[in-house]
Amino acid sequence: MLPNRPITIRRNLLRNLVALICLTVGAILIAGFFVAEQAMEETSKTMIRRATDHTETQLHQLFGPVERNLQVVRGWGDEGMLDNTDAPGLNKLLMPILNENPSVSSAMVASENGRGYLLLRLADEWFNRLTRVEEWGRRKHLFHWALDGELVSEEDKDVDYDPRTRPWFAGAMATAEEGQVHWTAPYTFFTTKDPGITASLRYTPPDGGPTHVIGFDLLLMDVSRFTAGLDVSKHGKAFVLTEAGEVIGLPRDEGFVDDATLKASVLKKPDQLGIECVTDAAEYWRANDVGKRGGGFFSYRSGGERWWADIRPFKLSNRTLWIAVVVPMSDFSAHIVRRRIILLAVTVLAIGVAIVMATRIARKYSRPLEQLVMASERIGALDLDEIDEVDSPLLELKQLARAQGQMCAALQSFARYVPMEIVRSLVEVGEVARIGGRTESLTVLFTDIRGFTSIAETMTPQALTDHMAEYFEEMLAILRGYRATIDKFVGDAVVAFWGAPLPDANHAVHGVGAALSCRDQLAELNTKWLADGRPALPTCFGLDTGTVVVGNVGAPSRLSYTALGDTVNVAGRIEGVNRLYGTEILGTEDIRTAAGDAFLWRLVDRVYVLGRHEPIAAYELLGCAGQVPDERLSFARSYEGAFALYQSRRFAEAAERMVALARSYPDDASVQYLLTQCRALADQPPDDDWDGVRQLQQK
Repeated sequence: MLPNRPITIRRNLLRNLVALICLTVGAILIAGFFVAEQAMEETSKTMIRRATDHTETQLHQLFGPVERNLQVVRGWGDEGMLDNTDAPGLNKLLMPILNENPSVSSAMVASENGRGYLLLRLADEWFNRLTRVEEWGRRKHLFHWALDGELVSEEDKDVDYDPRTRPWFAGAMATAEEGQVHWTAPYTFFTTKDPGITASLRYTPPDGGPTHVIGFDLLLMDVSRFTAGLDVSKHGKAFVLTEAGEVIGLPRDEGFVDDATLKASVLKKPDQLGIECVTDAAEYWRANDVGKRGGGFFSYRSGGERWWADIRPFKLSNRTLWIAVVVPMSDFSAHIVRRRIILLAVTVLAIGVAIVMATRIARKYSRPLEQLVMASERIGALDLDEIDEVDSPLLELKQLARAQGQMCAALQSFARYVPMEIVRSLVEVGEVARIGGRTESLTVLFTDIRGFTSIAETMTPQALTDHMAEYFEEMLAILRGYRATIDKFVGDAVVAFWGAPLPDANHAVHGVGAALSCRDQLAELNTKWLADGRPALPTCFGLDTGTVVVGNVGAPSRLSYTALGDTVNVAGRIEGVNRLYGTEILGTEDIRTAAGDAFLWRLVDRVYVLGRHEPIAAYELLGCAGQVPDERLSFARSYEGAFALYQSRRFAEAAERMVALARSYPDDASVQYLLTQCRALADQPPDDDWDGVRQLQQK
């Protein structure tokens, strides 16, 4: 049997490309024409369910805060803060809640002895009504307040109203447990005549007096404004039903053009709206027990065509609303027909262009086959682990495979001497390794081990090398986990930054989080190392964020990807400031602002550092918000208060505060320094040009 003779890539590639194009295009056409119906159904379901999800989310945003605020007000009641005879006092508590929740029109607090309080937000004023049925009878005391809370007028008026007869009061009193939220059925409010729904709960005051009920009125107009404006599809509609089949979220329709028409139509039955597709969907829902089955996706006919519908329940504590979205099939079928025509035209054009291009490429170039291409792509991405060997009968590929193997071996050796994560990042963003840089906003971190020279003198070179290897491995693992770019090692120091070469919109948060994680991990490691008889490696961190020049620096034959600029210098300088104040992590005003409210800081001092003519506010990073001990927070705020007095030249007052801190924190270098300064300046006040900034002589 004769051995297989290698063939040229040109002939083999042309033959296989033409066959592959024909098979692929044929499969696409078959799938496009015969699976279109299923695709249309799936597309319609996806669109409808997306609209249903959106509507459900809006309802959660509308109803959810009401229940939470009820529990907040109930907590005030448990503390004895709700006196339903004190309108001004309750207004101070409840007006902010109504301002933050525009859909809540009014708040009520009533008791079983007939005493009631109402706060109602009107268009241009606040309105109060106090009720004491058993004492005043039909007489009610009314207040009118300006929007800023100033009393405009008050009067007595004869009104036939008893809060105990209202559905929100009776419903709350009938609940099984105190604090359980009760939602009324939709109804028309007594005072404003607006359609709405009320959430209420009862509680017993701490003094054991009569049972009270708290209620919030929610306007249903807000639900209808949303559903009437929801663009599901060209003819699709979304609406919300009650358990009784009343519409409280009206669908999009040209008849609902303003609030007046919306108000007149809310709480009507679907067949009273005159919208055929809505009426037919509601009838199908009732006739087929869709509600009892927990809702779902179904199709029905209306107006001579097929419609898709999704109806699902929306659960309140004691009541269920129903969200419905309906879309006609015609909204999707026209799109499918257009897609078929476009697909056919594009396919014919693609076949012609692909065959022409395949012929030219096969004639002009010799390209590796799929296996070799995949291997080359992995090498190009510097993914050098376990590159598969390429085995091919093609002569050109055999030669290229040998060259590729040699290249891979050389890169694997090279990778042990350079920071491959930087090279890989540059490759991913398409940067060529040439001298030059660009201006970017980055976060920069400097670290340094305190007393490293003394530590090194106590260890053998090998022991020191092993100890530092473990230290660097732990630090680098954390920094890489926070998406850091490792700039360089300077002896025992590490320089890293965030935001380049890959963009990072949260570079300040990642930089601060990395510093905290490194600090916490080193605390555990230092304990372990001391237990093992090895020295601890106490580390300081400096952080800053700002504009730098980042890119390749060096000579054409040897480059370093690094960041340059004032931000880098400040981060390095402020890291050294830690030693003067006994802190571990210091950052600037810029990094504190950029990192946001997720972290807590202490303003330590304002300093001049070497190479910088403007003062820098040095902030100690305390930790993540919500995780800093109260004692530490109290210390930080007391220190900052004293520092503010110091800055305003009230040295004696600042010294008095610092004395108390010095008793509790006698070893804190920042406390001792500020106390010394306050005492000295109190005895000998500074000149008028004194700016309160410490001049540091750092090298």
